Amino acid sequence: MKTTYLLTLTLVTGSLLTVSATAGILGINNAGSPHDFSSQSWNVQPSDPATVCSACHIPHHADSSVIPLWAHATTSSSFTMYNNANVTGLGDNATSLQAAIDSQPAGPSKACLSCHDGTVAINTYGGTTHGVGTTVTNSANLGTDLTHSHPISLTYSPAIVGPGVNQDKWLFDPNTTPVLTPVSGTFIPGNDMTINGFLLNGRNRLECTSCHDVHNQEGTPFDVVNNPKLVKIVGVDANGKGSLLCRSCHNK
Repeated sequence: MKTTYLLTLTLVTGSLLTVSATAGILGINNAGSPHDFSSQSWNVQPSDPATVCSACHIPHHADSSVIPLWAHATTSSSFTMYNNANVTGLGDNATSLQAAIDSQPAGPSKACLSCHDGTVAINTYGGTTHGVGTTVTNSANLGTDLTHSHPISLTYSPAIVGPGVNQDKWLFDPNTTPVLTPVSGTFIPGNDMTINGFLLNGRNRLECTSCHDVHNQEGTPFDVVNNPKLVKIVGVDANGKGSLLCRSCHNK
């Protein structure tokens, strides 16, 4: 039984490595994605120089309260979260958000914001700032006011979908609705192509990672021209219509 299990694990690992070689954090043809810091001047740890993974992850003594094997410095910012005041006064084409949003970003989103809030240096990890602190700039710096971004850290469940009171008629049921996939391109299907399975990590939780894939191993592989923001679904449908990621959830 053990032998069979190990053989199966080897085959699965091999398939993942195949995907990584073409669509992983190093990018297509090893061009380098936005989260590959191996060429940065500050990335010169004697124990792991030009590291690809250690800027964010560590195998031992990690901070598991954020995400598994987390090594990067974690933001201590207080965030202003999205709220219903952002969508009032827009008529019947808008609706108040029915999902309850956490008071502060949860695990995966907090990990993203540990660089993208602009207060934590990219090169602060493993308990040390490696060289002069470097922070994200321009559009990558989301700041701490999240009222003008898509809401995160909420539960998107079937309970909030529908025509009833405290429900949203402009959302699809996440447990039964498949995401929209492009007719061609480099979209990589997952095992469960419902909204919940593909975008909400199977737990009906909407976080930054619902739309973006930091490792770029599912969705559209990194492309500095067509997909610099690592969005999971890029392309057009059979009718030539785009915005597939948005339209997968929003019934507009």
